[in-house]
Amino acid sequence: MLLALDSVSKSYWRGPTEVPVLKDVCLEVRAGEFAAVYGKRAAGKTTLLKIAAGLLGPDRGTARVAGRELATLSRRELAHLHRDRVGWVSRSGPQSKDLPVDVHVALPLYGRFGPRAAARRGAAALALVGAEDYVGELWDDLPDTARTLVAIAQALVREPELVVVDDPVAGLGIIDREHVLDRLRAAAEDHDVGILMAVPEMPAMLRAHQVRTLIRGRIIAPASRPEDEGGAAVIDFPGGR
Repeated sequence: MLLALDSVSKSYWRGPTEVPVLKDVCLEVRAGEFAAVYGKRAAGKTTLLKIAAGLLGPDRGTARVAGRELATLSRRELAHLHRDRVGWVSRSGPQSKDLPVDVHVALPLYGRFGPRAAARRGAAALALVGAEDYVGELWDDLPDTARTLVAIAQALVREPELVVVDDPVAGLGIIDREHVLDRLRAAAEDHDVGILMAVPEMPAMLRAHQVRTLIRGRIIAPASRPEDEGGAAVIDFPGGR
């Protein structure tokens, strides 16, 4: 199993008050699988993703990537994990707005490859998500869909085993949304990458192999009835893995 969350719980504190965010969450993602977690605002989706990516530790329970429990890793081992195995999609863009997006995508490789090799791999990552036409463009000149694809390309450029992405289709129209989701599914299937995505809208789940619903910090199990918030029970779509 590529990603395994077992009975993960997490709370935050507001002054003296403990606020539970995740409650005994169990979730598995396999290599080559595109998994989606659906939940309304403040359901705990981003916290779940950060724990899955090793950016945040659970209060209770375990999070494992490729069989290794993240809580047992040293800072150096976590750094290697984020460099080599886990990609986090960030749509914040390059720190320098004068940096062409293909250079931005290739930056994570500059410590491991020479500039030409890194540039080739960056261009290949852009082509993988259908954004090859934006080589040489600046971030501020890109439409929203292209920015999303560039961010996904930068997460994929290291050839990670797991990619974690928080609401990649926010603000996109129907056609652009479907294009982005198709690219994510293709990346999972064609390159054996496990992809975990969180979304706040039901339609965005339809390209995923596996869907889980997060309500009040809990993953709804297949046999459970949805709560009265309009949430759906777990769905495993036909043709999934």
